[in-house]
Amino acid sequence: TYMIVYASGQLLNGIIGDYIKPKYMVSIGLTIASLGLFIFSFVNIPILGILSFGILGFGLSMLRGPLVKVISENTLTKYARICCVFLSFASFAGPLLAGLVAMIMKWNAVFIFSAIITFSMAVFSFLMLTILEKRGMIVPIKSEKKEKQKFDLFSLFKLHNFLPYMFVGMVVEIAAASISYWMPTFFNEHLLLSETTSGMTFSAISLIRSMCPFLSLFIFKLFKQKDVLIVRTAFTASAILFLILFFVKNTYLNLILFTLALMCSSISSSTLWSIYIPSLGKSGKVSSVNGVLDCSGYIAAALANVLVVPIMNYGGWNGVILSWCVIMAFGASVTLFAKNTPQEA
Repeated sequence: TYMIVYASGQLLNGIIGDYIKPKYMVSIGLTIASLGLFIFSFVNIPILGILSFGILGFGLSMLRGPLVKVISENTLTKYARICCVFLSFASFAGPLLAGLVAMIMKWNAVFIFSAIITFSMAVFSFLMLTILEKRGMIVPIKSEKKEKQKFDLFSLFKLHNFLPYMFVGMVVEIAAASISYWMPTFFNEHLLLSETTSGMTFSAISLIRSMCPFLSLFIFKLFKQKDVLIVRTAFTASAILFLILFFVKNTYLNLILFTLALMCSSISSSTLWSIYIPSLGKSGKVSSVNGVLDCSGYIAAALANVLVVPIMNYGGWNGVILSWCVIMAFGASVTLFAKNTPQEA
């Protein structure tokens, strides 16, 4: 429910985010998310619990598009990349922080604590963005009158590399949401690690992956700002690592190969969210682009989650590993239809 509502919300709110001030989108989104967290912590009726996660998903879908938009449109490109890298880092660090809180609090206390923080951030973000507006540090790019009268979704496909990066977004979201979702089960059932060890290993790998957004900036300079080449190389390396993983039986070597494969995928993800999207700042459509890419990515991840079970029933974990290899190879192949994005200093 959360993934479906979040994905559809990203599409809707991403488009709306190009027409409504970020301070309203972000503060309202955080307030709605806070409401969902509060409901879940106090209500024991299952259907309301499901509804609360839908509310949470919709509220959170109002955040990233407007945030990336305000960064990309009001910051020099080289600094916008750094800001977006920290957004990507937050997406990795958030689950780790939530897990830490869950270790020291009861489950309902975790939700209440999160709800309070979320609502506090709603107030804080509204005040800060208002102050930045008044100081002239946030000035939205004006769209043409025709675009204001009628939004054309297909106009996004005319943007440089939009279609190839949409497929890239699908692949990285499958890695971020689907593969990560099955990670502890993979460790427990395929590598025969205990549940405790599987959980600790999951946390360790998540911590390592949280550094990939920063690593992507170094690689971006190393590859002379050729973003498509970075994505193609990273996906190819990930596919090869998963293929080797298929033949390797040693537990520790499995863990190393698996971690490196996910790191490569995370570098592709960071290139998409922290380098490609900020480069579209002058288009005035950053929020819409973010919404469409995030929406399509989550749909792909949801479908991948569903397909894992029949693949596992038919081919076991080796079949799942091969499917991961094919997905990464597909990601590498779509970059053949893209050209490196012109980058500004």
